[in-house]
Amino acid sequence: MKLKKWYKLDNVATFYSFTSSNVPTIFRYSVTLKDQIEKDILQKAVNETIEEFPNFKCSLKKGFFWYYLEQSDKNIIVEEENSNICEKMYQDGDDLLIRINYFKKRINLEMSHILSDGRGSLILFKHLIYNYLKIKYKITNISFEDLSSSNEKSEDSFKKYYTGPKKTKKKKEKVYVYHGIKKKQITYLEYHISAHKVKQLAKSYQVTVTALLIAVLIKSYQSKMRELDKNKVIKIDVPVDLRNYFPSSTSRNFFGLISIVYEKNQNDSFDEMVKNINNQLKKNITKEQLIIRMNQMIALEKNIIVRTVPIIIKDIALKIADNIINNKSTSTVSNIGKITVDKKIEPYIENFNVLTTPKQLQLTICSFQDDLSIGISSKYLNNDIIKNFCHFFTQKNIEGVININEEEYDEKM
Repeated sequence: MKLKKWYKLDNVATFYSFTSSNVPTIFRYSVTLKDQIEKDILQKAVNETIEEFPNFKCSLKKGFFWYYLEQSDKNIIVEEENSNICEKMYQDGDDLLIRINYFKKRINLEMSHILSDGRGSLILFKHLIYNYLKIKYKITNISFEDLSSSNEKSEDSFKKYYTGPKKTKKKKEKVYVYHGIKKKQITYLEYHISAHKVKQLAKSYQVTVTALLIAVLIKSYQSKMRELDKNKVIKIDVPVDLRNYFPSSTSRNFFGLISIVYEKNQNDSFDEMVKNINNQLKKNITKEQLIIRMNQMIALEKNIIVRTVPIIIKDIALKIADNIINNKSTSTVSNIGKITVDKKIEPYIENFNVLTTPKQLQLTICSFQDDLSIGISSKYLNNDIIKNFCHFFTQKNIEGVININEEEYDEKM
């Protein structure tokens, strides 16, 4: 009997594994092509791609102290999309943590955060698109950006760059959490606007696009805050791709987290607010600051007491911790950045989009050519914050198009 290969979970995956049965953390990449998707060709492309990334075809297994990943004999079967966006995929230990489907001209990759982060899974997704278009249109000599080996792709870069914990004083703050009614069904929305126009608008404030989008979101929250909340801060979590600061070709999780904290100040102009946020991003997104945060994340996993506690106790403790953490931030803004592809396949692609399951409300951003795609995920029944966010750009004469998973809300901005 052939022994199956197994992988220890990286630091981020360890946390998600304990909350997966409670809150499925899944993200979704989508690409819209110019032509209808052909199922048989997509299946061939999937088979070819997964051979290059065997660490993605895994199931989550339960040990005595920790969960771990085991390579699965199951194949990833391509189906036409017939389920809810980011529907839970972990039911038992034999389930794959990846799903690939299609609808009309669109290919969707859905993946548990246990396997990878946004940038790591983008590497896989681009290989899938390349292979699909190569087979369908017989394109030759496509240049693959990622030339790393299987071992490099499956590396745990958290452990590679861990240098030990360093204690830092944390300022205690009362964080604003929107008081809207939550619903069981998540609202998923795509907002497409001109990347060039948004970049020009950010330039007019002398800030980055990320700073501008965070400022617009904070402004949208401020309009809904109650008087009782005026002593609380709006805290936006911002994931940062650590591959930009530490050499790594891993396709597993390798990101850090910084926070933008903004106090409600009615006297601040939007110009002052966006510059404040831009300065916070500059201060926090440095190699020195990121390694401090990374070490803090890993320190808990390496704690001797935590390591020797049975998994059943860890399950309970980390689910409680997850609920506490959810009330420690207002929202999350994740900017994947500009997606580029080989020039030979650009003419076949319309746009990209990224979505993820939210704790409350989350923005996941990417761009392709002149399309800036903002994936918005919300658990709230009332979507006024989203409308305020989109209306800001309309008022700046930046028209956009909204696609939403609830038909009654379909509209053009």
